[in-house]
Amino acid sequence: MSIRIESPAALRDLMGTSYAVSEQQWRAVDAPLEPAVVIAGAGSGKTSLMAARVVHLVATGQVAADQVLGLTFTTKAASELATRVREALAQAGLGRAAATETGDDERLEPTIATYNAYASSLLGEHGLRIGHEPDTRVMADASRYQLAARAVERHTGRIEVLTDSPTHVIDYLLALEGAMSEHLVGVEELRRFQEGERERFREALASTRATKYLAEIIERQAQRDELIGLVEGYRRLKAQLGLMDFSDQIALGARLATDHPQVGALERGKYAIVLLDEYQDTSVAQALMLSRLFSGPGPEEGRGHPVTAVGDPNQAIYGWRGASVSNILNFGESFPRADGSPQVPTYALTVNRRSDRRILEVANRLAQPLLDRDDLVRALEPAPGAAEGEVRASVHETYADELTWLPGQVIAARAAMAEPLWREVGVLTRDNATAADVFDALTAQEIPVEIVGLQGLLRLPEVSEVVSTLTLLHDLTANADLLNV
Repeated sequence: MSIRIESPAALRDLMGTSYAVSEQQWRAVDAPLEPAVVIAGAGSGKTSLMAARVVHLVATGQVAADQVLGLTFTTKAASELATRVREALAQAGLGRAAATETGDDERLEPTIATYNAYASSLLGEHGLRIGHEPDTRVMADASRYQLAARAVERHTGRIEVLTDSPTHVIDYLLALEGAMSEHLVGVEELRRFQEGERERFREALASTRATKYLAEIIERQAQRDELIGLVEGYRRLKAQLGLMDFSDQIALGARLATDHPQVGALERGKYAIVLLDEYQDTSVAQALMLSRLFSGPGPEEGRGHPVTAVGDPNQAIYGWRGASVSNILNFGESFPRADGSPQVPTYALTVNRRSDRRILEVANRLAQPLLDRDDLVRALEPAPGAAEGEVRASVHETYADELTWLPGQVIAARAAMAEPLWREVGVLTRDNATAADVFDALTAQEIPVEIVGLQGLLRLPEVSEVVSTLTLLHDLTANADLLNV
């Protein structure tokens, strides 16, 4: 059974929401099944769009609910998207409950997962094709650090220029190994690159006056040569112990999809529509894995499969771990149309529903260099009826003066609300150390504070004492932790 949905109002009535999707959103919701990009500016309703898109496709009979695959980065984002989609389908009478009432127990819900969880399931089902054992365990960050420390301790190669402390060397090792996995670069490939670049820099060193900087670069290259040997030892330990980390999951998934095209055919047969959230933050390995699975060299191999990437180049945050914003800017090259054309449809969401007019004006001015650089990215617009808003800058003579000033501003902001709620006040800080100082300043004035992220947990006295005790068991010279205990 299918339902005709010809307008945002009809979709609103079906979903039982108090609002209709905007005209911008409707164009993406009602789009045909083909590769497409949605450039969703901050606060423009991308999650609402994806939920509405799923309901529209299922209700109109274009796909079944269990033929939908949605991928995003964090478990929190995956949970939010899954909840929104599930609730939207249920409200429209298209969810699991409706299927049970009709006696159709085979109808399932859409698959919503993180990119890593999807890669893990792919390896669990098909990993033996590339010799990957299904019982390989994924390490958390603490286990990665411990294994890297063991690799450093067992290393028997020459170390002459890598003279940093063991803690720093372990950090360098993990950063390099992770970057190599994210970019699908092997040890020997990196060694060949190093050798080629070394000769170039030596030639430059001999013919320029900037000898200081070139000498530093050559020294860094020598340090990387020694790090590559440590990476080899670390990877050898992982293989011996049947361990892998999260970047390995994606790298192995990319290798599986590349070496065994039949896996992609099976996945395309399983999922009739694929939604890729926050695509601007995908890495080289993630983009390769997904393109090999859900695209191909010709129509018969999967080219033109309906894949929708949703994201915003202005909101890229994972460049430090190998993310490439070019993945979304050049989406059509990896996911071309059925005729091979990279000119896939692009839908822009520019209406911000969170912020007042003046806030958006300032945001657009700050983002102007990015807007000028990329034609796909457009300035944010205020929603109809948005208030004028206020943006202020305050400069203090000292850091201490700013911390003294801040609690009064938070109290005043809460008092100005129609319904005074502490949780509606946000304070953004430059780094974790600053967040700790802000926590102290606000709690001293009896203002309840929650620091978002792990650092907030570590600031609690009962937690910090446990961490300090464990630190002292490892290092008796940790004087700050000794004082804390």
